[in-house]
Amino acid sequence: MTVSNRLFSSMLLVLAMMISFFAQASSDNAVAEKNKDFISQAFAKWATGGSTFFQDVLAEDVVWTIKGTSPAAGTYKGRAVFIEQAVAPFAARLSSFVKPRVNDIWADGNDVVVYWDGSAVAVDGKPYNNSFVWILRMQDLRATEVIAFLDLTQYDDVINRISLAESIVKPGDKPMSAQHSYVGIWVTADGRIRQQLLANGRYDEARGHKESAYQGRYEVKGSQIDYWDDTGFTAEGVFVDQNTLHHGGMIFYRQQ
Repeated sequence: MTVSNRLFSSMLLVLAMMISFFAQASSDNAVAEKNKDFISQAFAKWATGGSTFFQDVLAEDVVWTIKGTSPAAGTYKGRAVFIEQAVAPFAARLSSFVKPRVNDIWADGNDVVVYWDGSAVAVDGKPYNNSFVWILRMQDLRATEVIAFLDLTQYDDVINRISLAESIVKPGDKPMSAQHSYVGIWVTADGRIRQQLLANGRYDEARGHKESAYQGRYEVKGSQIDYWDDTGFTAEGVFVDQNTLHHGGMIFYRQQ
């Protein structure tokens, strides 16, 4: 091979490597923008009252790590475990769910970093404010790994200040039985979903063979019922009469 041929071959190799590099960089940028847009939209939905952020964003087998030294810090393996052990105990102590305000979002390939502030009101009327940094490792628009940083003293203060008994019935509240006449068991026509409205302002919903599939607080105002589930979502319904409840696209009937 002549010198000129060797030089030409080398130039072709360098050109191929450059094309491959820029193609990969372009692909990584596209993935990063897609992940960033997805997380941004999920936070926007949450901020406007959406209640399914964790279900929408987290993979079922997500590994969520809270950095710090408080009892809440550590690693939670699985979405259900994280919601049950970290989200639900905190949400049960709030009278309004945490509303996020995103300060900034950065993305690099499959990694998304979100810096955001959250505010809520505890059941004792005191405000809750905190700042968060979440690092999310994404795969197919689901977070498979999350590392979370926050001021755990604020989280722990709510947990330690308010017992679950206090979160069920606030001081000065009347028993639910004195406020409305809908206490009891409500069932869909096929019997698959059974919702019990307790006099202490709690509800317990069974689905199929799964007892206590959903639990949380509820409040009735006139004919409207509002739900605050312990896992973090909210819902509402309407009593069309004393024996019929429309909720979640379903019709419930009072069990006699």
